[in-house]
Amino acid sequence: MNKNKLLFKDRIEQINNSFIKNGWVTIYENDNSTDDDSLIYCCLFDSKKSNQYKNDNDWIIEPDREGKPTITSFNRNGKWQSKYQSYSEKGIEPFIFVKYFSFSDGREKYIDISEEFVLYFKLYEKGENKQNRKFYFIDELGDLEEVIKVESNIVKIKLKYLMEYISVRKMNFSICFNFSRLEIIKSDNLEAEKLSQDYQSDKHLFHHGIRSLQLSGEEKLQGWTHGKAFINYDKKKSSCFYFDKKKDFENFIVGYDETGKEIYENCEKTDKNFLKPIYFKKEVLNKYYNEPMKYKVDGFTVSSAFFSLHIDNNIENYVVVFLGDLSSLPHKEQLHWRQYNTSPKEGISITYFKTMIEGSWAEDPETPDLYFKHKYESFNKKWETKFGWRFYKPLAKQDEHYFTALHIPTNNNVKAFCEQILSIVKITIDRLNEAEFAKVIVLEENDKGLTKLEKYLKTNNIEISEMIKFLRNLQDLRSGLIAHSFSTSNKNCKKAMEYFGINENNYVEVAREIFIKSIFTLNTLEKHFGLNN
Repeated sequence: MNKNKLLFKDRIEQINNSFIKNGWVTIYENDNSTDDDSLIYCCLFDSKKSNQYKNDNDWIIEPDREGKPTITSFNRNGKWQSKYQSYSEKGIEPFIFVKYFSFSDGREKYIDISEEFVLYFKLYEKGENKQNRKFYFIDELGDLEEVIKVESNIVKIKLKYLMEYISVRKMNFSICFNFSRLEIIKSDNLEAEKLSQDYQSDKHLFHHGIRSLQLSGEEKLQGWTHGKAFINYDKKKSSCFYFDKKKDFENFIVGYDETGKEIYENCEKTDKNFLKPIYFKKEVLNKYYNEPMKYKVDGFTVSSAFFSLHIDNNIENYVVVFLGDLSSLPHKEQLHWRQYNTSPKEGISITYFKTMIEGSWAEDPETPDLYFKHKYESFNKKWETKFGWRFYKPLAKQDEHYFTALHIPTNNNVKAFCEQILSIVKITIDRLNEAEFAKVIVLEENDKGLTKLEKYLKTNNIEISEMIKFLRNLQDLRSGLIAHSFSTSNKNCKKAMEYFGINENNYVEVAREIFIKSIFTLNTLEKHFGLNN
């Protein structure tokens, strides 16, 4: 016989911890196995009812008898009157509802959560079915945080959300429990010790007993524990509503003192700090470039569905943001920018100054990647205006991220370089409008994109061998891509690497050159076809 099993040492530990583990609270459990039964239930109780509730082992409400809306009748001055009340037991409020349904086609059981709690945090519910689902809090950046996990026989809730809720409402939380276990009495344990004892503290109230039973002609020992554990609301938080919490603001480098030590200043917006330029490593934008379906980056802004930040992205080696603008970021996003904060540099770009300070639209972005994207779109529009068709076919919806995330890599990382080579080829060479070229050229059997372009140019008395050479090497470089590197066994790829002078230390420099030559390509075509006339 395992006496420790009947002493419920594992469950006593849970009771002493108010069923809290790793920041989660078990608020419902139902296991009806033959020799080891458990039931955990929960409710809220009014602080005014604390003394009575904490000294009474009775749960008052139970699963399927949660105290649902009730109409009570009473006699006043000889007349019977009726009154509606949300819960049948005043001062006791159910938090979960165990629902059973029996209908002609079968039956169903599932757990529902207090709708008031769900509405308070505006929780998002998602799951396979009613028996298995989760509730999420959506933070200021749109990220999901698990708050409640519901399974058919167990429910858990994240403690910090429960504490916020009960503290604001000034109600305490009770976790009611009933555990029962059976053990066969062997011949050498016939005089097994019996037990009947009550335990009470500010955190719990329960009775623990052991007794012998005759079941099916066999003598067994039964151990049971019945009672409640309490989670008291935090009086310090009772006036602090979740949605009214003071926003945090991070500190950023604004200059140096007389000893050369960096000076930090809080980014909370004031008249004094509004236009102080703060500088960041270019790598700060990688997070946004890497998720083009979620974020958008251009020369003046980085944005998502949840925030928008004015930035000066027109300088090749760093990004500038005015200190006051950083205050608009959610705090979690401020922390991302803070880790890339660097020492003060020299001023801001002319483009950003004209746009953000003078309030006039600058003509063009200044960095090669941003200027190329600007030029690509304007060139295609001019071409379509003159000829009635686009030089570059529109990207498919699922490929639009290649354009959105296109940029000069922020460091000499071969993976980032390969991704940008793939992107620039995808939006240029792969999107050449070959069908329109084919209408005015003589096609041969193996003619492909760049050959068709070259023939199309010749029909217009244009021959630019250096431009075609650049485009062919760019295509060969892309064709030699293997698992974020380049194949040296591919002869054409090897030649392309030599053409661009690629080594493991100059990916950023080569990428910049490719963007510049791509701009030259558009300028050359624009000039020869008179798109600016």
